[in-house]
Amino acid sequence: MALNIAMNHQATQFELPPELFTWLKEVCKKAKAKGDVANSALVGHIKEEYHINQVTLNNKNFISFLSQCAMSEGPKEHLANITSLSEDRPLCLHELWVNYMKKHEFNPPHNHAGVMSFIVFVKIPYDLKEEEKHFPMNTKRKNISSHTSKLAFLNMRVNGSLGVETIKVDKSYEGTMFMFPSAQMHEVFPFYTSDDYRITVSGNLRFKV
Repeated sequence: MALNIAMNHQATQFELPPELFTWLKEVCKKAKAKGDVANSALVGHIKEEYHINQVTLNNKNFISFLSQCAMSEGPKEHLANITSLSEDRPLCLHELWVNYMKKHEFNPPHNHAGVMSFIVFVKIPYDLKEEEKHFPMNTKRKNISSHTSKLAFLNMRVNGSLGVETIKVDKSYEGTMFMFPSAQMHEVFPFYTSDDYRITVSGNLRFKV
């Protein structure tokens, strides 16, 4: 399976194969219909968060895709620096859930459990330019841009200060996945211009021991 890869900050960007993305969209619908709420295990200020069941966790094609991503440039470098194991162990998908985010909801700064984590953008209901117009940036400070609706990674700068590096997620990101070290702090800012759902799937990979 060929991977379309791009590096971005501490995360690596991948494109899901069309057949997997079609399957994942159906998985999201079934998870919402089943209603196995995941809110108590998550920090999101999001009313609709649902666990995705064990059958999906065992989907061989999805697991194979995640494994290839984890062994590609970027994630593999992080895994190589983990020295707590005495021998190589395979990664397994330990947790998977879907967020149905409405406008004004958000995910505060947080990290994940596990070794590697990922976010898949299933549906982006808004136009990014319209979102940026909603709270225009009037500041004269350089390198300051609107955070509205964006995903952001929090990273330490060379001078020791904390930097918020935003990802301009728009409709073109549907079917895109970001994989990053589970300890990587990140957050999602609220959107304002759509009454539809912003749908994302997230999960954690752990060593199988």
